[in-house]
Amino acid sequence: MQMNHSSSFKVRELQVRFKATRYRSPARIASPQDIYEFCRPMVRQQPRERLISIALATNNQVVGFEIVSQGTANASLAYPAEVFKAVLLTNATSFILAHNHPSGNCQPSNDDRLIAKRMAQAARIIGLEILDFIIVTEERYYSFAQSEPSILKEGGE
Repeated sequence: MQMNHSSSFKVRELQVRFKATRYRSPARIASPQDIYEFCRPMVRQQPRERLISIALATNNQVVGFEIVSQGTANASLAYPAEVFKAVLLTNATSFILAHNHPSGNCQPSNDDRLIAKRMAQAARIIGLEILDFIIVTEERYYSFAQSEPSILKEGGE
């Protein structure tokens, strides 16, 4: 296709709408415990892993969230484009990722560590900050920000 200076094209308009949800968002995320309490109802009694992104404004105010993917009993897909889409559309400055382990074991796998590292690196490239990546179970949670902050801060390098 050849275009000259007099050619024009149309760009579809994008509209973002937020649906009412049964999940109550805290006014502000201040700790991994806040993340756990917010995410736990979304993953409670789920037989498959879910990956959730939580978009935050400068003051850690929740401005949006999305269940990005639903996987299998022991895996969830995590494509940066899907994770960052909702975060960017809300004009967030930072975000948090969370996913559940239906097994009840909240210890991260090597894949969890790799995903956390890659998401931190990708976020840095586009000017976002990942504040935490937590693993949620019925009884407990694991916070990378608390237990392995170097993975999120420097991409694990």
